[in-house]
Amino acid sequence: MNASVVYIFAIVFVVVALNIYFLTSRIRRDNNRRKRMTRAAVDEAKQALWRDKEVARRIAREQDDALESLKLKNETLALYEEVRRRHAEADAKENLGSKLYDDGEITY
Repeated sequence: MNASVVYIFAIVFVVVALNIYFLTSRIRRDNNRRKRMTRAAVDEAKQALWRDKEVARRIAREQDDALESLKLKNETLALYEEVRRRHAEADAKENLGSKLYDDGEITY
């Protein structure tokens, strides 16, 4: 009776060991095998790539628009400064001219 129990345990141990070996080898083989993408996954990847490119285009367009806006703003401020300078020169000439005529000789 004792010998048959030992044989049963030995057989169970061999069966469990073989199951573990085959299971680990199959897991290793499945991990190394290249997985093919389904049609839906390929379409999704293409759409993701297209979205990334579209976002990059929008960002570039916004940067160009911001640069153009800044350029126009600087030109406008330069024109305002030129008008202010010319007006200040005209006022200075007018004030200088009015001081010359304020001594009483010629008044308008």
